[in-house]
Amino acid sequence: MNLPKRYQANPVVSCGIEEDGAVLYNPDTDKTSVVNLTGLELWLFLSTSRTADEIIAYLVGNYRDVSIEQASADTKLFIESLAPDFLLEIFDGN
Repeated sequence: MNLPKRYQANPVVSCGIEEDGAVLYNPDTDKTSVVNLTGLELWLFLSTSRTADEIIAYLVGNYRDVSIEQASADTKLFIESLAPDFLLEIFDGN
């Protein structure tokens, strides 16, 4: 049985909150990434591990005008832009 991947904010990454989002910095890779306010909200949401479906449900539940299709596309882009330097991919071996 394949369990879905889970994603979590990498604990070594620092998050500098700005007026219009945040700057993420990974000292292990010396890389930075800028996220907007929604990205910051998702970053904080990912303080515990979540599946892509949970991220999508969060977006649809918290943003009235976001369709499931748009939330799915945005979640995919968010994960692709931040993994593996800023988001950890967690594979449950159970």
